[in-house]
Amino acid sequence: MQGRKAFEEVKLMKKRKSTKRIEESATTALKLALLKCPILETYIDSNDKTPSWDGTVFVYKSDNPKKENLRGRVPIQVKGTENEFVSDIATFSCSTVDLKNYYQDGGCVFFLVSVEPSTGKHKIFYASLLVVDLNNILKNAKGKKTYSIHLKLFPENDSKEMAHIFLSFVSNAHKQAGFIGKELLSIEELEKRGTKIEGFTFNTVGIGLNAEDLPSFISTHDFYLYAKPQGLDIEIPVDRVSNAIITKTVYGKIKIKEQTYFDSYSVQYCQGKPTIKIGKSISVVLTQGEKTFSVSVHPSGTLTECIKDTSFFLDMLENREVNINGATISFEEPMTIDVASWRKKLTYYKDVKKMLGLLGVIEELQVDAITPKDNANIKILVSAVLYNRKIGFQNINENNIYGPMKIANLVIWIWAKQSGEGLYTVENFFLPHEIAMFASDDKAKKHPISASQFLLFEKSDFIHTSNLNYEVMYEDVIQKELKPVAVERYILWLLEILRAYDEQEQKDPLLLNFAEKICDWLQSKDLSDMGILLLNKMQIIKRQRHLKPSEIVELAKLTSPTCPPNIRCGAYLLLEDMDSAQKCFDELDKDTQKSFLTYPICHFGKPTLSKDTANL
Repeated sequence: MQGRKAFEEVKLMKKRKSTKRIEESATTALKLALLKCPILETYIDSNDKTPSWDGTVFVYKSDNPKKENLRGRVPIQVKGTENEFVSDIATFSCSTVDLKNYYQDGGCVFFLVSVEPSTGKHKIFYASLLVVDLNNILKNAKGKKTYSIHLKLFPENDSKEMAHIFLSFVSNAHKQAGFIGKELLSIEELEKRGTKIEGFTFNTVGIGLNAEDLPSFISTHDFYLYAKPQGLDIEIPVDRVSNAIITKTVYGKIKIKEQTYFDSYSVQYCQGKPTIKIGKSISVVLTQGEKTFSVSVHPSGTLTECIKDTSFFLDMLENREVNINGATISFEEPMTIDVASWRKKLTYYKDVKKMLGLLGVIEELQVDAITPKDNANIKILVSAVLYNRKIGFQNINENNIYGPMKIANLVIWIWAKQSGEGLYTVENFFLPHEIAMFASDDKAKKHPISASQFLLFEKSDFIHTSNLNYEVMYEDVIQKELKPVAVERYILWLLEILRAYDEQEQKDPLLLNFAEKICDWLQSKDLSDMGILLLNKMQIIKRQRHLKPSEIVELAKLTSPTCPPNIRCGAYLLLEDMDSAQKCFDELDKDTQKSFLTYPICHFGKPTLSKDTANL
């Protein structure tokens, strides 16, 4: 037993000796590496027994280590290991207590050094851990005694890269120190809480950097993003950004021979490598000292932009050169691109553009949004509209078909006429078409009333129709004879327009102007519903501007006891007298109350249903 105990003591002494050798070797390797950077001054003790830290690196503004040149100090932790790391990344299971200590101190640069004490061979890994990083780590490590942190290879032979690591730490540590112990929110969380963000900022520091180097530098280095809330003079740390793609716009002409296609282009940096972006679809990568280049085309943007990009691409292929901001780049390699195929694509794009024009589409087709199903429908429409070919509709055998057709981001209203054998011709819905409506008591439909085809439009159609033409709609409406039995239908249609306007994310003033013109037309007909029409006129105006005194007087007349309670209620809502509006609302029967709450005038205030009515 005594012999066994003595053996274990010897084994333990050897282990301690081995651990000490590893720690000393690791510390020596790191010290020698940091000595290569002239703005760093290192104080590390391999036998340091202070909790969580092994030393400090002082960072200076220049290679003159005077007190007045001190930029800041960086706490460091060094761990040594005999494990060999083949790759350039490593992980280390770190004590959660240590991580909390780093967090409370404002951060730490953590080093892991893999060494062979006998040869001095080593590999240094590091993780720059600031408040933002440690905040995220500790959230994930909650309830755990240890947590694995990820480390990158330390650039021990590049003094500028070493300087960047420590300068960046000092710069950001100052900005994040005030948020220790405070809840840090993501951009999405800030927006959910109603915080209005005025803008975002970030900073990057290094030695020998100039403005031209920055985009490439930023795309290869991590940085911290800060959000500036509106009205507050603070910057909230949001997150650490890695592998950023940086794009800068360059104002310079892109020409083929004497023809200028573009007045600017952009240079996109990804992992330090620049790619020239021309138009929306074309990427040019310079190679072999910028003597040759490769071009890729991915149709994107709007259809108009896609046509322009494709035309430029074909011209470039045919002339085998391009002039970018005064520099002509030629290519002499054998042609591997199928030019004929691209010519067919350009012809097709132009056909689609013509087809959309014939259907009255004014909204741009977003090429990126086109699905295979959309593409099939586009080809059908090109065939039918541009080349007058008849098409069929599955399980439909009506004389006329009309309605919205969705293609990518577009909603296009079409009209299709049957032309025999179940086939149809397709045309713009906004061309003249005859429809009829019938009075509710004309069950046999013996007395058709000529009406505008645009009465078929509902709220959703006014919110988004890509070939909407207000002028055509208005002219069609006013040319139809207004029969007394159709008045209510037109008033309800006017309310649909107002509902649509209220629900639009981006308010279209043309839609509100159209509603006003329809209301004026109805008022000009000397109808019996003048109170309702005046109310609608006033609610249209109130959506545009504040009411004038004379208009308020006109509204006040509608609050007379002789007016129906629904009219009085609406007038009081526009006059912003909710108490009086509620009293009038209470006079209505339960069904009328529920209908009233669907009217767009409730945009200005919503009366309250009684509990009994609400539960019906």
